[in-house]
Amino acid sequence: MVSSLGACLKDEPVIRDGDDAKVTKYTLGTPTSYDTKLDGLSAICLNEAGDGLLVAQDNGNVLEFDLDGNLKKTNAMPNPDGRSKVDLEGISKASDGSIFLCEERFHEVWKLSADHKSMTLLSKGPEEAGSEDNQGYEGIAAGPDGILYVANQSKPFRVYTYSTTSKAWTTAFDVDWAQSLSDIYYDSEDKTLWITDAKTQKLTQVKTDGTKLQEISISFVNKPEGFCKDTARKLFWFVCDKTNKIFKVSYN
Repeated sequence: MVSSLGACLKDEPVIRDGDDAKVTKYTLGTPTSYDTKLDGLSAICLNEAGDGLLVAQDNGNVLEFDLDGNLKKTNAMPNPDGRSKVDLEGISKASDGSIFLCEERFHEVWKLSADHKSMTLLSKGPEEAGSEDNQGYEGIAAGPDGILYVANQSKPFRVYTYSTTSKAWTTAFDVDWAQSLSDIYYDSEDKTLWITDAKTQKLTQVKTDGTKLQEISISFVNKPEGFCKDTARKLFWFVCDKTNKIFKVSYN
């Protein structure tokens, strides 16, 4: 099912004093939603070819959709170590087409196989992350030079980096303005990060050191759990695990 929401959204950027970064003032068009009727949609990215969507489910599935919101395939990830649940909360495509995922409760980073049928564990993150159950890794973003940005939901509100080359973890920055970090995306156009907040329904653009550049209201997404930017088509994509919908909205 497809529906359109007749709201044109425009937000002025919030720029810190002395910040000389150039910020694009985004104007969003009218959102369109696709009802997947599937629970637990937690993250979204373009597929390797850029002609479809990959959606991570918090029950351990990786779903394949076309760009019209039609489900094409469901890939159930193997359950490692006999654990009761694999809670996939983040998915991201690197510039070379590699697909990375993060697991919330065990604080892990994985790489998806080319056939989308299995995952390879790359690393387990810092023990402090997500010290309370179900408040761990919520988003992952593939940056340049093998760097992955991983957003921790809360306690602490923190963004980590993991290097796929050196295998080292570092703290990129802490976040003092969020209520629930729900996804992160690396924007290669201007070398910034986008972070969604599931509680405030805002999309925030920051420098890679955490300096806030702008906030955009995304109140049309009831609970924005996943986000990616489709530069070729000038679209923002979101998933909502409360309404089971995929959203797309044009920007200029």
